[in-house]
Amino acid sequence: MTTAWGPPRPPASSLNLFFDVRSSPYFVKDDRNFILYQTAAQFPILQGLSLVDVYLSRGHSVEPHWHPNANELLYTIQGEIVEYVLNPYTLELLGYRVGPQQSVYIPWGWWHWTIALTDDVRLVVTFDNNRFESIYGSDILRKTPPETIQAVYGLNAAQWAEVVRPLRQTVVIGPPG
Repeated sequence: MTTAWGPPRPPASSLNLFFDVRSSPYFVKDDRNFILYQTAAQFPILQGLSLVDVYLSRGHSVEPHWHPNANELLYTIQGEIVEYVLNPYTLELLGYRVGPQQSVYIPWGWWHWTIALTDDVRLVVTFDNNRFESIYGSDILRKTPPETIQAVYGLNAAQWAEVVRPLRQTVVIGPPG
């Protein structure tokens, strides 16, 4: 059914407006450092929106990454973090100390990362895409051939390979292992 003022409405019998994000882990390091999420894949009613619920303990981080298809709004519920954002146009590194009831906006495609300054950090992150994507720094580091690092940056390929050897998978929440 189409209304004069909006998009088609689903039939009432198929309408589900409830989702328990606790049932949808994105990444789990341990019981104090984990990420839950909901996108249209888990909750099909979502239109142009995704949500991530992040839990961190002091010294842990959400590794450097960017989103190639969404803007992000990070809102701190509990604890304190530093959110770093690299402005790709000026190469200025921006750092924001963020506590409860404060937020940081991260534009689409900007490199950024989070470091927990206190224990029991909780963040809620929203994206303006119902199936946001992330590109993680650990994947770039471990998947770029050492010979390329040597050719492009002049770093010793064997030394580089040894440095990144512990990165066996995407880190997401660091430090690893």
